[in-house]
Amino acid sequence: MKIYIVGTVGSGKSTLARQLGDLLDVPVFHLDNVVHDGERKRSEQEISGLIQQILQDENFIIEDTLRDRFTSLLPVVDSVIFLDLPEIFLKYRVIKRYIRQKLGLENANYQPSLQMLRQMFIWQKIDRRDLIEVQPHLIVLRSKSQIKKFIEGFKNDKNDCRPG
Repeated sequence: MKIYIVGTVGSGKSTLARQLGDLLDVPVFHLDNVVHDGERKRSEQEISGLIQQILQDENFIIEDTLRDRFTSLLPVVDSVIFLDLPEIFLKYRVIKRYIRQKLGLENANYQPSLQMLRQMFIWQKIDRRDLIEVQPHLIVLRSKSQIKKFIEGFKNDKNDCRPG
């Protein structure tokens, strides 16, 4: 099973990816880590090579904000999970994450700064629905309770990548 989890910054993509990866015992790839090696941004050639390595796996979970460079992955996955949570909830999470990173309580593969915080709010405004709504196996989760219900349903049937 190949799953692509998309959503804005702070939507819970990484958490859901880890949970599903543990449930399914499949590798999880955070595409931020494909783009960045610590503080260093990888070259296009490096990124392309890492993506090709990921695609060699029979099963995987990838997660990202659906940057333009990764939209080409949409046709190769079995399911797309779109975390479409309320904007006020996302803003709270982004600010909370920024504070935790500045205090050293949460790791980041980038240097937390006010500029990065502003960029996160800009990313939240980019609407990618047009790209993913054409996916034949699209799952849209709009609340924490829907995400929890989805995970519980997945525990009951690991082959069924649908909420419930």
